[in-house]
Amino acid sequence: MLKERLQLIKEFIDRYGKVEFREIEDAFPDVSSMTLRRDLIRLEENNAIIRISGGAISVDSVLKAKDADFAERINYNVAEKLEIAEKAVTLVEPKSCIFIDGGSTTTYFARALPDESYYVVTNALTIAETVLRRERPTVALLGGDLKKNTFITVGKSCLEFIDTINIQTAVMTTTGFIKDKGHFTCGSQSESDVKRAVIKKAQNVIMLLDSSKVDKNAPYTFADIEDVNCMVVDKRFPKELKAEIEEKGIKVY
Repeated sequence: MLKERLQLIKEFIDRYGKVEFREIEDAFPDVSSMTLRRDLIRLEENNAIIRISGGAISVDSVLKAKDADFAERINYNVAEKLEIAEKAVTLVEPKSCIFIDGGSTTTYFARALPDESYYVVTNALTIAETVLRRERPTVALLGGDLKKNTFITVGKSCLEFIDTINIQTAVMTTTGFIKDKGHFTCGSQSESDVKRAVIKKAQNVIMLLDSSKVDKNAPYTFADIEDVNCMVVDKRFPKELKAEIEEKGIKVY
């Protein structure tokens, strides 16, 4: 009975991709709310769904969408992103609360993260799905409005959650870095708001930056060079720029 019910709930969530809890209750009127909540926990433990505030998202739908839309970014500058990820994972401590920003470089970071007892907070579905494949980390996915092209959550609910947590290390990424001004930029206001809130709350900020992002501009500045504690770059990163950044007291790995 339990196995059949879990399969039916999974199929229901897979059908719509993202559902609210009240919709699950309506679809299964003979099952108590408490039992349904326990069922969602079981499905999440089996990597079948991702629970979010007020509902759930189908992992299958995320993977299909990710494969179709995220592939171009995830497969660009692969060697550089792998190099950055391998260095960055050595900078975070087990049993600490880590925020992992949404992005292709941070996805490689999540893949390289050892199977240790981290408490991972993220607003990125691809990051949550990647870390959930490990046994030991705990994952908290921020609720909010889901952006289709980047698979991240943004908005008021997301910002309110950030305000309640204590982030020891934030592993961030950026669309562009304007070297003359020292600005980190991204493509949307809502995404910028979330990044800014995370950086404000974090004790330690690590910026992952592959060399292709240097002098690549985007409309919204979410941080200045002084807002980060260190940067992790690839071997093609300009040596002169690295020296200039380290002169400001910011370690560049």
